[in-house]
Amino acid sequence: MRDMRDGFGRDLGIGIVGTGKISRQFAAALHTTPGVSARTVYSRNLETGERYAKECGVPSFTDQWDGFLSDPDIDAVYIATPNVVHYRQALDALRAGKHVLCEKPLTTDAARFDRLADEARSRGLVLMEGMRILHDPVFPLIRKAVDGLGKIRRAEFIYCQYSSRYDSFKEGVILNAFNPALSNAAVMDIGVYPIALDVALFGLPDGIEASSDFLCNGFEGNGSATLDYDGFRSTLTWSKIVDVNTPSVILGENGSIMIDRLSGTTRVDFAPTGGKADTIPYFPAENNMIYEAADLRDAIRGQLDSEPFLEISRKTVLTLDAIRRAAGITFPSDTQPIG
Repeated sequence: MRDMRDGFGRDLGIGIVGTGKISRQFAAALHTTPGVSARTVYSRNLETGERYAKECGVPSFTDQWDGFLSDPDIDAVYIATPNVVHYRQALDALRAGKHVLCEKPLTTDAARFDRLADEARSRGLVLMEGMRILHDPVFPLIRKAVDGLGKIRRAEFIYCQYSSRYDSFKEGVILNAFNPALSNAAVMDIGVYPIALDVALFGLPDGIEASSDFLCNGFEGNGSATLDYDGFRSTLTWSKIVDVNTPSVILGENGSIMIDRLSGTTRVDFAPTGGKADTIPYFPAENNMIYEAADLRDAIRGQLDSEPFLEISRKTVLTLDAIRRAAGITFPSDTQPIG
């Protein structure tokens, strides 16, 4: 791996793992983010990798995992694969000396998260989770607005999205998005957004209650959780089988905040107690993955401390673990050794 802390003589080379929709969006973000460039895409299926490379403007493709990780032109690896393989792929990349940006959830449990974090720190490498709202410039605006609410009395974070793959499921075709064997669930795919924003703003809760609804194959389709804090409760709601356009709301004694979406936020309103709501000035990017790409670049170059992001990710997975225990959400991978 070439050290990009000295000289910055070339763009940071990014290797992409996974060829799905979100990976394509990230590849597009790389094309418009200065200082980073997609180098290679890895896919187990060579034809799939070739098609992705052609359509997404990635110079090369491979189905050779070891060769991909040993490529000296790759400085960092972006992982957008099923949850069940995040841990192993990230660990392999770190051991190969590559920085890692991995789609949420970074790992399926806190034990695996801590193992990856220790590996990254021991090697002086950046490990980062692709939680878009936390890298988006809208997050500091939300945090500042929360500081103006006075004593918090209630929070409701909602993210429900009817999956484009749910119709196939109802027809008897189980795609990856609805396969619990891949450590997938609505809380892992959708619920992680409200969890991450909640703990980023309020920290770890004092207590957690949760319940979920399961589909016929054992997949968790939607659920909710109540997080207890000193003086208030935060309610989280998520789903992959219904659509809800209700904004998330944070209520304080001095006013309230409304957030339209927790992924790709476009509008945040602040209403003082007894006053009229105003929209907080914000100009959303067409593809807000540019912000996590830029943060990865800056962290690798030593211009950004990635530890605060990693700490939020740890609080997220600890909370996710507690919600899964309370709601009875289990995966086959839970019993596999960490290694």
